[in-house]
Amino acid sequence: MNLQDLRYFQRLVQERSFTKVAEFYHVSQPTITLSLKRMEKEFQTRLVERNHNHNELQITESGRQLYHHVEPMLNEWRLAHQEIYALNRQIIRFGMSPTISARFFPGMTNQLLKSGLLNHLYTYEAGSRELLHAVLEGKIDIGLIGSVTPPVDEQLIEESLKVVPFKIVAGPGSPLAACRSVSFREVGDFPFVVLDNHYANPVAFTHISRQAGVSPKIIYRTSNIDTLKRIVSGGMAISYIADLSILPGDPIVSIPLTDQDQPVLTVMMVYRKTLELTERVNKFMDIVRKYE
Repeated sequence: MNLQDLRYFQRLVQERSFTKVAEFYHVSQPTITLSLKRMEKEFQTRLVERNHNHNELQITESGRQLYHHVEPMLNEWRLAHQEIYALNRQIIRFGMSPTISARFFPGMTNQLLKSGLLNHLYTYEAGSRELLHAVLEGKIDIGLIGSVTPPVDEQLIEESLKVVPFKIVAGPGSPLAACRSVSFREVGDFPFVVLDNHYANPVAFTHISRQAGVSPKIIYRTSNIDTLKRIVSGGMAISYIADLSILPGDPIVSIPLTDQDQPVLTVMMVYRKTLELTERVNKFMDIVRKYE
C-alpha cells in the first residue's frame, strides 16, 4: 500500500465509480482496480462490493471505517512535507492579524534584526479565524491571533500573551465623544460598522448584544480595520473593537464599557504540536513573548 492507493480509495468512496476515479487521476481503470486489491490485501478484508445487477458500488463497513482515517493520514503527510520544506530552508512562517501586526510587530523588528531572524521570517497577514485555519493546514508555522473564545484543538499548543478589553469607538463629532463611559444598551440604537467574520470581533459583538438585550443595526461589514476607522471618524456609525486596534493618532474617540462580564480579547500565540522547536524557532518565540 502507498499514499496514492489512499488517494484512489478516498476518491472511489466519494465517486462510487472506478471510471470516474481513473478519469480524475488520468490513469487506466485497471490501475484503480489493482490499487483496491492492494488495499484489501493490506487490511485482509473487502472494502468495496460491486452490485452487478444495479451497476453500483457499495462500500463495506470496513471500507467506511478506513475512509474515516484516510483524510487524517493524507493530511499528516502533507503537513510533514510543508514543515520539512520550511525547516530545510531555515524559514519561519509567521502569521498575524492586521490589528495585532500594527500594534506589536513594529516593536519586534529591531530585536528580530539584531538576532538575525528577520531574514528568516516569512510573514502573512489575515484575520484571526483565517490564521487559525492556516496554522492547522500547515500554511504557516506560528500564528499570533486574537480570540474571544480560546480555540480548542488537540493539534495545537496555545499560549495566552495578553488580555485586552473591547471598547466603543465614535467620531469626534458624535454625541458619544464626550462620554467617559457607556453601557452597551445605551448605544444599542446607534448604527454600527463592524469587522467581518474573518476576525474574532463578531463573536464578542454578538455576545454583548445578547447580554444587553439589544439588536444593533449594522450598516456595513468590512475586513479592513482602517476602513472601519474612516467610517467611524466621519460620523456615519460607531463601532465595537478591541482596545489594541486603537492606535495613537487615530481620528476616533474610544469609550470604555460599564457592562459586567463583558467579552475580552485574548492575544494568543498558536502553533502545531508537531512543529520542531529548533533553536531558531525558540529564539523567535521568546521575542514574541516579550512584546505581550
